[in-house]
Amino acid sequence: MTYALFMGHLALEKLLKALVVKDTRKHAPYTHSLPLLVSKLTLRIPKQIKKKLASFMEFYFETRYPEEQKEFYKKCTKVFTKQNLNEMKEAFQWLKKKL
Repeated sequence: MTYALFMGHLALEKLLKALVVKDTRKHAPYTHSLPLLVSKLTLRIPKQIKKKLASFMEFYFETRYPEEQKEFYKKCTKVFTKQNLNEMKEAFQWLKKKL
């Protein structure tokens, strides 16, 4: 389940990078930060989507912190994962329409 959330984060990251390139005609920043990528856009993104994108940052974590991983794995129940994947899908679909 954690892997699905991680992949959801990556999908959103790549889509945001494509939007940055489209918008700026420059290479997207080397970052995994969804809020940073959003800040590079002139596109007006609804506050609700911005907040969700920021919350999805917890799904991209460094493997160097095993204690954080354990806590995250405990948190990723079937219900938690399904809810967040649905929210990621909604954000993805909204952003994709802007591409």
